[in-house]
Amino acid sequence: MKHVLFIGGSIASLVAASHLSNHCKVSLIELHAEVGMPSGQPGFIHDLSLLNSYVSEEQLKFLKPDDNEPGWGLRSEWLTKHLAMNAAHTGTTIHTKTRITSIKVENDQFIVEFQGGGRASKDSIIVDRVINSAHYIPSAPGGMQHTVDEHSMIEYVEPTVTTSWFGGTALTSDCQSLPETAWTFSRSEGLSEVWFEGTPNWQPNHGWIEQIHSNLPFSAQHRTIDAQILEGMRLAGVSK
Repeated sequence: MKHVLFIGGSIASLVAASHLSNHCKVSLIELHAEVGMPSGQPGFIHDLSLLNSYVSEEQLKFLKPDDNEPGWGLRSEWLTKHLAMNAAHTGTTIHTKTRITSIKVENDQFIVEFQGGGRASKDSIIVDRVINSAHYIPSAPGGMQHTVDEHSMIEYVEPTVTTSWFGGTALTSDCQSLPETAWTFSRSEGLSEVWFEGTPNWQPNHGWIEQIHSNLPFSAQHRTIDAQILEGMRLAGVSK
């Protein structure tokens, strides 16, 4: 049985893991203490039906998608947690608060050494495929990073070209008049997400409830949950 390793608990990684675990051994290494926390993925999805294959009806109700014609707003960190739980149920082994220290290639396989997620403080695994989505995960505390050298055999969640974005949540009542540079959508709990490429040039009257800096694709269509789901399907070789 082939062994696939995902670096970073992005939505694309977890969608791909849910498919690949049917016929592969799957592992996921995440720098943060929780998969999906903090979340750097905007919680906007155009086609809600894309979630039907990955979350239960009960989980979808819990997410409370908010109608933002022509799409829906939801908390992407909650979605990511549901996806991680479902991936674990189907056999994916998840190592949180874990840092990759080296990846070596021998005989068309990867020897991956890491700290923090094994039975001891250091451990290693041998895998057949490495898929890296670390560029979609917000920076870890203390500047902790994976050590992953460029190698032609390592695959990446696409697109790899990203720009720096600021994301914040604020009271929806504060978000009625925004600059044209803002991308915003509402969520069911009375909050709205507001995203700016680079540094924000606006502040909500009652302050930011949450703030995050994230690397996101330049193209608007690639910044959605839809794009992450479709990329996960592509990595798993699954058609829509």
